Amino acid sequence: MISIGKPEIGKELLSHLGLPEDFPLYADPENAVYNDLDLNRGLDTLFFKPATPFAFLDRFTKKDGMKELNEVLGKWNKAFYIPPKQDQGFIQGGTFIFDGENTVFAHYDESVAAHATVERVTELAFETVDAKIGATVLN
Repeated sequence: MISIGKPEIGKELLSHLGLPEDFPLYADPENAVYNDLDLNRGLDTLFFKPATPFAFLDRFTKKDGMKELNEVLGKWNKAFYIPPKQDQGFIQGGTFIFDGENTVFAHYDESVAAHATVERVTELAFETVDAKIGATVLN
C-alpha cells in the first residue's frame, strides 16, 4: 500500500488501524507515485462530480454497503493526518495490481467513495499469483 505522507506518520497510521508494524506501507511525501500514475485530483473530483453521490447511493442501497464505510469512519474518527503539502488533500487514490512491469488492474477513483471493490481486486491478485506459480486456490 502506498500513501501520501511522511514515514513517521505512516507508522502512526499502521498503529491506529491496528495493522502490524511490518505491514507493507510505503510513504510518498512528494506524491511521486500519485503523479506518475496521473491520479485524479482537485476539489471538483472530491465533491462535485456525479460519481460522488452515485458512489454513496451504491453504498446505501447494497447489502452491508454501509458496514465497510462505518468501519473505516469508526477508525478515522480519532485520527486526523494533514498531508505534507496542502494540495495533496485533493488527490484521489486508486487501486492497481502490477505483475512486474505489466499492469494487471488499474482503477482510478473518480471521486470520493468511488473505489474498486475489495472482492474483485482480491480475486485478480490471487489469479495473478496463481498464474505465476501454476497453482489454484481452493475455496
